[in-house]
Amino acid sequence: MKMVAVALFSILDAVAALSNFAVLCLILTRTSMRTVSNLFLVGLTLTQLFMTALVIPFSIVTFSQQSWQFSDGFCQFQGFLTIFLSISSATFISVISVDRFFSLANPMSHAANITARHVLFASIFNWLHSLFWAAFPLFGLEGLKYNYVPAKNGCRFRWDLKGSYFIYYYFVAMESFLLTFFTMCLMYFKSFQTARKSALQVRPGNIQIQVLQNGEFTSVAQTNNNFQSLKANLTLTLIIGSFMISRGPLAIFNIVTSFTSEGYFSTLTETIVSFMLFLGPLFDALVYVFLNRKLRKEVFLILRKCFKKIDEEEEPKDIVDYLRTLTDNYVSKRNSSTDIEEH
Repeated sequence: MKMVAVALFSILDAVAALSNFAVLCLILTRTSMRTVSNLFLVGLTLTQLFMTALVIPFSIVTFSQQSWQFSDGFCQFQGFLTIFLSISSATFISVISVDRFFSLANPMSHAANITARHVLFASIFNWLHSLFWAAFPLFGLEGLKYNYVPAKNGCRFRWDLKGSYFIYYYFVAMESFLLTFFTMCLMYFKSFQTARKSALQVRPGNIQIQVLQNGEFTSVAQTNNNFQSLKANLTLTLIIGSFMISRGPLAIFNIVTSFTSEGYFSTLTETIVSFMLFLGPLFDALVYVFLNRKLRKEVFLILRKCFKKIDEEEEPKDIVDYLRTLTDNYVSKRNSSTDIEEH
């Protein structure tokens, strides 16, 4: 059973790493993809890629061996990196939700005032503030330090220390889960309201001629509110649901542990909940790509080129392409005939 779990975790980690790496390459190598919103997605993808490469594999090894096989110094580094990347990715998710709301509510102002430089500054600030909160246990203040926790299959700090440490637990929980959850719910709900209001407005391409009973004509706005509402609800469910599934259980367990003591939950339960956090890199790569129309289109285009037969000639899409194809074929055959006659 353990070997099956190790194999499953390894496959999921490999898929998550490849997915995040593919998204990173797709955005950075194509100029048309390097929009402001996608640059925020680059920060999230880079953070999750580090999680899949520098944290998850060691947790899988620890789970398979049921012990920490590395040095104490590396244990400190692993604990720090886990908290740092968790807070950083959560903050990027919050920023993405805010950016998407303002780009929808005020597209002209957003395009004029938000540049790549602002994205860079926001990313640096995010990494520095995540570094600040993750660095506290490195100083080993009266027991608050990163140690190997068997139930979590990795190095973490204890959540059951009493006294002033509760303030630190509160801020870590806020930064890594609670603040992001409320920001996502608020921003995506406001985005839904804005999109719904915009869909009800009359637009030049949204007009339908309708014949009345008396024979007169009138124009009415053509809307598809049911479909748009269903699509918006599905989008919100996927984004917020994936965040809740990957981070919610562990955040709740940590908060409960801060009021009780370590070992309050069974080892198996804590192991399952700890590994659910590692589903985040996979969920984020899939959700944020396939809900982005341009990125989704580019992915499908790449896949189409990969699986398309090389020797299969693509049919021209219109008369201009057809005439150009005929001309190219004629010139090519004429040049070939000329070369043969000369020889």
